[in-house]
Amino acid sequence: MTNTINLLKKLISIPSYVDAQNNESKVADFVRSKLGENKRLKITEQIVEGNRRNIIALDGENPEIILFGHMDTVMPKDQEHSPFEPYEEDGKLYGLGSVDMKSGLAMMLDIATSSSRPGLGYIFTVDEEYSFKGAKKLVIEVKLNPKLIINVESTNLKILSGCRGVTALSVEVFGKAAHSGRKHLGVNAIEKSVELIQKLEKVCQAFDPKEVRTTINLCYLNGGLGSESGEVKSVDNIVPDYANVHLSIRIGNPKITQDFISKQLKQLGKDLGVKVSEPLFKFIQGSFLTPRSHLKQFEAVMAANHLPVEYADINSQGFYEVQIIQSMSGCDCIAFGPGPNEMSHCKNEYVSISALTKAQQVIEDYLNRTLKK
Repeated sequence: MTNTINLLKKLISIPSYVDAQNNESKVADFVRSKLGENKRLKITEQIVEGNRRNIIALDGENPEIILFGHMDTVMPKDQEHSPFEPYEEDGKLYGLGSVDMKSGLAMMLDIATSSSRPGLGYIFTVDEEYSFKGAKKLVIEVKLNPKLIINVESTNLKILSGCRGVTALSVEVFGKAAHSGRKHLGVNAIEKSVELIQKLEKVCQAFDPKEVRTTINLCYLNGGLGSESGEVKSVDNIVPDYANVHLSIRIGNPKITQDFISKQLKQLGKDLGVKVSEPLFKFIQGSFLTPRSHLKQFEAVMAANHLPVEYADINSQGFYEVQIIQSMSGCDCIAFGPGPNEMSHCKNEYVSISALTKAQQVIEDYLNRTLKK
């Protein structure tokens, strides 16, 4: 593990957050250089924008397994120690990106340079913490069909077998104005908007698999008496006929598409007696779920390495960009890595060295059992 720790320290020392002056390019230079030590690897650099680039390295033409990770970090925070000067203390290695996810990158590089494993591929992307530009560019230009992708993210040594998708959108809801003393003659757009979102959530949850639950967050609601000029007023004695609604949905099933959401909003609005505008989607990313029955060999490796076979709660996790990669082939996919995951994006970020050691032991053992040497 000494090599992995040294690699991690080097990766932490190279800033890879993204702003007007910085990006992942210097980390990409280092990754490319280290991968070059394994002469069996076919290495491709894919330009995403400017000098920002994904790196794909393949041991053979058609990888059976892909190790996947992102090279960027979140922005640095004000703290006592420099986030780019890694140090060890009490079994922890501190530094920006130590747990999210330069520890994963260090494992990938150590595995790539320590031995050859035909059938193994490596993907390093940019922009995961920002807009997923690297992953989106990758699936347009690179076509791979692995059996399994392992996203070497921090999971506290638990198997994350899926992630919910996510979308954000806005709609306008139109009711009917009336004198508030005769409320029954009007249709309150604000009240109906809340009811509309509650009903949409129930409809979406009807498609959820056992392990996953779709949830809707009503982020913004503004309404009142609308006018042709677009001005919205609060009038005490008039039933409001207009509402502007913003919501985000954590998607639990691939059936919940943009088209599905749009149709349901309009139908539910019709049922409630309001008109719903065409939804304006800010973005939408899908979900994935790998059946646990497909992961028995990985479970066996964890048990052989004296780790409890535990699965991370999909409903308490965010979106993982590996879903974008997984969607290009529909293959199985998991995330697995060290911890503590709770230190991701935090001041004084650190990774547990013992967890890092155990995570790499499991991954290497699994690769040794699965791939021919």
